[in-house]
Amino acid sequence: MMQHTNLSEKNAFCRFAMGTSLTAFGIAKVSRNPNCTKGRLMIALGAMKMAEGLFKYCPTKAILSSNMQSAMNTSMQSMFNGQNSMSSEKIDQLMKDFSSAIAGNSSDTAKQSDTSTSTQNSSKNSSNSSTNKAQNPS
Repeated sequence: MMQHTNLSEKNAFCRFAMGTSLTAFGIAKVSRNPNCTKGRLMIALGAMKMAEGLFKYCPTKAILSSNMQSAMNTSMQSMFNGQNSMSSEKIDQLMKDFSSAIAGNSSDTAKQSDTSTSTQNSSKNSSNSSTNKAQNPS
């Protein structure tokens, strides 16, 4: 069965080049020390990367993209089936609050907190001006 390509031309070329160099280094290590496990591993991984570059297909990328696709499908289905954590009433209320905050029409509690902070700021400003006058008599 023929697999669909999932790598671009550049990516395939880079994989083939890196796989070739990895295989060459592995062969050099094994030629110096025939019992070198690291060299054998480099040969195997390099050959795998060469094959991926040659066929323009990466099985790991295919598995990850299919898993990601299935995860997205299940989350989207659960969201559209009404199994989300927020109800539509809560979402509507949040949207109204957000639009009123953008428009400048804040709710009563926001107005109360704004007046309390403005009162605090005015008292701070008056105390700062009195200390500035005491420090600078001009």
